[in-house]
Amino acid sequence: MSRATTGDLQAHAVAMFAHDLVTVALNRQLHPADSRFVTDSLHDAVRALKLAEAFGVEMPLQLQFGDDLVYHDGAALDGPSLQARSLLRSCAERDVAAMSFAPELTADELNRCFDLLLLAHNRDALARDQRDVVLRAFGIRNVRFLLRSAADPADRRTTLDAQRRALHGYQDLAECLQQNHVRAHRDQELDVDAAATIVERTVASFEEPSLLLSLATQDDVDRFTVGHSVRVALLALQVARELGASRDQLVHVGAAALMHDIGKSKVPQEVLFKQGRLTEDEWHWMAQHPRLGAQILLEQHHTVDPHAIGAAFCHHMGPTGKGYPQPALPVVPSGISRLIRVCDVFEALTSVRPYKRALTPVEAYAVMFRNEQDFDPAWLRRFVRTLGLFPTGTRVQLDDHTDAIVVAQTGCPARPEVRLLSGPDGAPLPAGHPERLRIGDALAGRVPRIAQVSTHDRAISVPEFDPAEPEVLTQTAHDACLSTQMARDLAPKPAG
Repeated sequence: MSRATTGDLQAHAVAMFAHDLVTVALNRQLHPADSRFVTDSLHDAVRALKLAEAFGVEMPLQLQFGDDLVYHDGAALDGPSLQARSLLRSCAERDVAAMSFAPELTADELNRCFDLLLLAHNRDALARDQRDVVLRAFGIRNVRFLLRSAADPADRRTTLDAQRRALHGYQDLAECLQQNHVRAHRDQELDVDAAATIVERTVASFEEPSLLLSLATQDDVDRFTVGHSVRVALLALQVARELGASRDQLVHVGAAALMHDIGKSKVPQEVLFKQGRLTEDEWHWMAQHPRLGAQILLEQHHTVDPHAIGAAFCHHMGPTGKGYPQPALPVVPSGISRLIRVCDVFEALTSVRPYKRALTPVEAYAVMFRNEQDFDPAWLRRFVRTLGLFPTGTRVQLDDHTDAIVVAQTGCPARPEVRLLSGPDGAPLPAGHPERLRIGDALAGRVPRIAQVSTHDRAISVPEFDPAEPEVLTQTAHDACLSTQMARDLAPKPAG
């Protein structure tokens, strides 16, 4: 099967799914929700979705809804759109810009989605301030609704549009944080509301922050302060969203994570960006940034979210309060602080610095689980389950030397879905061979597994964690991202 033929089959499968959705909408207008006509069309739509998955269409499958047309990946689906006027009008009335459908979708769940889309008394059910609660109440887990923004009322987004929006979203987060770091450095009043507003806009604009996270991996400007905090915020948002956090909860999490390192604005620049080992006095300065951050936020004239103050003070503490700074009275970090702690260390371990290369996620997890007492175990495991042992976008090599890239998580951290880039031993992918597969599922009489994780400069064997040159962060300013015990654990052993 040629790639062109595969693409044609995928496009046809997507069009058929869109067609079946329109048919369901029409049948729901003509017949009772439990009628045979509606039931049959619902099952047709579910089968079309699974067929699209089988043909390798990226899941969850997202359709966008303009004023006149249904779109997929920015391309108009003209055929299904011809009779979609009522469905499009219902979406417009509810500010629905797009819907994403997971392959686990059932006919009953899809029918409940149309209750929200078509019934007059549910017209406001998908409003931003109550959407998440309503979806949980209706038992809708495999459909996501993306709402239109004031800046883009038609929301006829193309892939380029999505990338541009992601770029602007990331720039907004970074600029907001950068300005507040400058204000704090100059002892000026912070714009604390701006952080919550930017995070709220980010939550409203993106179904999940994968596009923003992909941009974050390319951010090589001042990542130790601003870029680092943006990535920590995006990681925390992704985990909290997967956990089912409400919109308000997501804003609290994201804003607290974004501002968690504001105290670094008071650390001398020569210490903050030092590329060699910190002296005892320098380490003392660096270790003060949690206390300094909490103090900055407490001194603001405007009310600051207590979650942000707690995260600034506690993000280098373990779950029982051990770590730094050492408070006069016992402190138990909040749940948000514990989540940010996990995200903070993972980001520090996996990021490139001028003086070190990044650990792969597998290596970072090994370090973190070796020092598991430094983290809330529930948050650490939730983090791994959400990102997976092989986060989306990771280049891997299978045990038959097939090259692949991780394209989705499956709920099992060690068994992601991958898109094959080559056949065995690097040969071209054979004709008719599936282009995507789930690790651990049998294929042609064997069960593939990931043997290596590949980066631009090396390959790491899996599951062994034995890098030739240990990545030791205790030689850098990143001492202050680790507890004292973790620093001792990672410190280079003396020769002999």
